[in-house]
Amino acid sequence: MSSKLRSLPRPDQRPSFVHLRRLTDDTGLLEHALGRIPRRKEGYTADDNARALWTATEWLTGDDSRILPSERSELERLADIYIAYLLWSQNDNGWIHNNIAYDRTPEREERSHDCQGRAIWACADAWVRLSQSSRETAKAIVARAMPTLGSIDSHRGQAFAMAACAHLLDASDRGVIALPGDIRLELLYHMDRYEGVLARAFSHFNDGEWRWFEPAMTYGNGVLPWAMLRTYRYTRRSGTLAAGLESLAFLLETMLAEEGWLRPIGNESWCTRNRSSRWDQQPLEVFKLALALAEAATVLQPAERDDRGVLVGNFAAGGLPDSIVDHRAFRDLCRDWFYGRNDLHAPLVDASDGSCCDGLTRYGPNMNCGAESTISYLMTIAICRDR
Repeated sequence: MSSKLRSLPRPDQRPSFVHLRRLTDDTGLLEHALGRIPRRKEGYTADDNARALWTATEWLTGDDSRILPSERSELERLADIYIAYLLWSQNDNGWIHNNIAYDRTPEREERSHDCQGRAIWACADAWVRLSQSSRETAKAIVARAMPTLGSIDSHRGQAFAMAACAHLLDASDRGVIALPGDIRLELLYHMDRYEGVLARAFSHFNDGEWRWFEPAMTYGNGVLPWAMLRTYRYTRRSGTLAAGLESLAFLLETMLAEEGWLRPIGNESWCTRNRSSRWDQQPLEVFKLALALAEAATVLQPAERDDRGVLVGNFAAGGLPDSIVDHRAFRDLCRDWFYGRNDLHAPLVDASDGSCCDGLTRYGPNMNCGAESTISYLMTIAICRDR
């Protein structure tokens, strides 16, 4: 491992879910905070409650002795709240309403295709991996959302939906869940369709220098290569593997600073062929990169046997990862970013309560600790457990 990949010392204590609990009431997860105090007037989003359900599922299903029985019980309680929120915010037509005020009044909004895909993924994951009774509710939410699968019209929403289809089909093949025949056929159809949509998008914009699905890198970028790699695990299509690995290599190349730490694409003006915004750096970008790198490590060993030429062609050049060890080393850089291995050498988290600053600005951390950033931190440290 090169010196650039050496990890910072990091807290070894148990993960804390104190701030996640602080942001959660009996309705769901509140979106924003002033400092660490929830800002109730900002209300709730299905986006954040879906992310929180995913986080609770990730920690509940991991084999981690650091999680005490009392914490597992609390995470199960929180998962029930997040599932109940998604059930409540789902309309009769299967679409999820994203923004809801603190008084539980739905806010006026345009339909969010990203939110729909994200919620379907979170509920599919809960259906597959949770062992408690709430998995049946998650199953019901997915079933009600099935008619919407063909109408999701954003690449990130399609990526989440595609990954959810592959996840459910794989779980069915392994006997973890039972899929009715008609549902199985629908999942296969939509997975294949979105796999083609995203593969064509990548092919359209990929000119050898700009190796991406869109003309700009905006937010949550890592979900696109992650979804391609997660879907490849089921379909075994070499083109899907190639698009996933090549786009991940490009994303990592774009986010890796010369000094050896990560420099997430800032949301001031995002990233295009001509320039990349340095500020404000968002925890969500780091989480999604860790997610994609962990998925690459998962598929790498069997892929080496099936498509070794793809791996060598797209990863070995330029010092980018070409082994499971390297993928995990770069993945751990994501964890280190939260602890201070970043452009300002500034820690963004308080490991004692699990809170995370809302971003890294040119002047320092944004000291507000809202839902998205806190979930991004908790998911990243879960992903970076040795596996």
